[in-house]
Amino acid sequence: MTLRQIYCVPVGLLLGIAAALLFPAGAPYVAWLGQIFISLLKLLILPLILVSIFASLAGSTELRQIGGRTFLYYVGTSAVAAAIGTLLGLAFAHGLPAGLLSLGQVQTTDAAFSLDRLIDNFIPSNLFASLTAGNVLHIVFVAVIAALAARRIAADQRATLISGAQALDALLMQTLNGVLAIAPVGIAALVYGSLATMDWAGVFQLRSFVWAVVLAAVLHALLLMPGLYWVRTRRSPWRLVAACREPLLTALSTASSNATYPVSKRALEDFGVSERVTSLALPLGATLNMHGSALYQSILLIFMSHLAGVELSALQAVFIVLLTMASSAGTAGIPSGGIAMMAFMLELLGLPPTYLALYLIVDRFFDYPITAINVWGDLVVAAIVDRELRIPRRDAFANRI
Repeated sequence: MTLRQIYCVPVGLLLGIAAALLFPAGAPYVAWLGQIFISLLKLLILPLILVSIFASLAGSTELRQIGGRTFLYYVGTSAVAAAIGTLLGLAFAHGLPAGLLSLGQVQTTDAAFSLDRLIDNFIPSNLFASLTAGNVLHIVFVAVIAALAARRIAADQRATLISGAQALDALLMQTLNGVLAIAPVGIAALVYGSLATMDWAGVFQLRSFVWAVVLAAVLHALLLMPGLYWVRTRRSPWRLVAACREPLLTALSTASSNATYPVSKRALEDFGVSERVTSLALPLGATLNMHGSALYQSILLIFMSHLAGVELSALQAVFIVLLTMASSAGTAGIPSGGIAMMAFMLELLGLPPTYLALYLIVDRFFDYPITAINVWGDLVVAAIVDRELRIPRRDAFANRI
C-alpha cells in the first residue's frame, strides 16, 4: 500500500464534489470516465474473490485443526454483524422519504425476492453465467466448494492448483493497484456525474444513518466481540485491546487491513498467541472476515433501498444479510476496496447505479473505523482459537499466563 492509494480517493471525491457544485452542467461530458473506472474494477474483483478465497482455504496446511474452527467463528460473527446492521438499518430508515436525494427510484417490483430467487442468488447452476452476471454469492460459494474439494486430491495436483491461484491472486492485486492509480480521475468523474443533480439539502436529513452505523459499531465492537472473548477464554478483553493497540491504530489510520496484517501478527504473538494460529487465522481473516464492512454495508443498502422507494420484506432482509456477508468476504483489503462490491450489490438489488455516489461520500467518513472493526474481529477470533486449542506458546511471556 502506498501513500497514493491512501490519499487518491479523498482527492478524487473532493474534485468531484467541487465540480458538481460549481459546474453541474458539465457532468454529462465526463461521466463516461467514471463508468470506465467502475468497469475496470468490476472486471477484476470477481476473479480476485474466486482465487483469493480458494488459495486461503485450499492452501492451509492446518485447515482441519485451526482453519475449520477459525472459519466457523468468522462466518458466525460476520452473520451476527450483518444481522445487527440489517435490523438497525430497518429501524432507523423507517419513514425515510423516497427520492430524498434525487438519485433515482425503482418504479417496478423487480427488486422483490421470492424463496426461489433467494436460492438462485445463492447457489449457482452455471459458473460462467454467474461471472457474467456478477453474482458475488455464487462466486464465494464456488470458491469454498472448490477449495474443500482440492484438499482431497493428490498432493502434487493440489500444490499446482494452489501455486497457480496464488500467482493469479498476486497478478490481480498488482493489476488492481494499477487501476487504483487512476482512481482520482475515475472517482472525480463518477461523483461529478452522479451528484450534479443531487438534492444536497436532503443529505443532512440522513443523520439517522450515522446513528445507525455508530450504534451497530458500538454493539458489535465494544459489546459482542469483547463478550465473546471473555466467554470463550475467561480473560479480560481489555488486556487484548491494550496489547493490540498498535494494529488497531494502524487500521484506523490507513483503512487497509492488508497493511495492518504484519502489525497484527507481531502484536498477537507478543501477547502469547501461537505463530501457527496467527499465520493461518490472520490471512484468512483478511480475506473472509469483514465484520465492520458487513454491518456497515447492510445499513447502507437498506437506506439506499428506502431512498429508491423499495419496500423491503423480511425475505429481502435475509437476502441482504447473505449478500453483505459474501460481499464483505470478497472486499479487497485496501482503502476503499468496497467500491466495486457496492456496485455489484446495487445491481443485484435492482437499485439505480447512481447511488454509488452516496456510498463514495459516506465511505470517506466510515472507511477508517470500519476497517479497525474488521481488524479487531480478526484479532479476537485468533486469540480465542489459540486459547481453545491450547497450542503450546513459544515465548517466555506466554509461559507466564
